[in-house]
Amino acid sequence: MALTLTQLRQTLGDMDAPELRDLIVTLYRASADNKRQLAALLEGDHSGLLDRLKTELEKAFRTSGRLPTMKVGGAKKALTAYLKVAAPADALDAELRYVEAGVLCLHAYGDWPENNYGSMEGVFESALKRAATLDHKDIPFKRLERLVSNAGGFGYGFSDQIAYQYDEFLEKLEEPED
Repeated sequence: MALTLTQLRQTLGDMDAPELRDLIVTLYRASADNKRQLAALLEGDHSGLLDRLKTELEKAFRTSGRLPTMKVGGAKKALTAYLKVAAPADALDAELRYVEAGVLCLHAYGDWPENNYGSMEGVFESALKRAATLDHKDIPFKRLERLVSNAGGFGYGFSDQIAYQYDEFLEKLEEPED
C-alpha cells in the first residue's frame, strides 16, 4: 500500500536527525532525478533540472536529425520537476519553451496525436496564469504573440484554443482590479 503524505509527515516527525540524514542520502543515491531535485532545493542550483528539461524537449520535439519521439511524458515530467523550484519568470520561460518546441515540431513534421495538443494547451494555459502574476513589464507579450501566431493552422482545434486562451488572458489583464 502506498504511503500517504500524512503518513509520511508523521513518520518523518518521529525520526531523529541522523535517521533523516540517512534517509535523504538513500534517496539521493536512488536516482539521477532525486539528485537534481535535491540540488535544486538545497543549493538553489536549478541547472540540472533545466538541462534535463532541455534534453527531454529535444527528444520529444526535435526538428533536425533523427525523428522526434513525439512522446511528451518525459518532457512533461521534467517540466513539472523544474516548475517546483524555479522562480516565476523562469518557470514561465520553461513553460513557453515547452509549447514553442511543440509548435516547431508541428511545423517540421505535421500532425500528431490529439493528446499532445491537449498537453500543449494545458501548459500554455498554465503559462498564461503564471504570466498574469508577474508585473506587466515582465510579461513577454511579443513572445506570447509570436507563439500564438506560429500555432496557427493545426488540427483538433489547437490553433483556436491557443488563440482563445491568449485573448482571455489579455481581457483579464485589462479588467480593473477591485
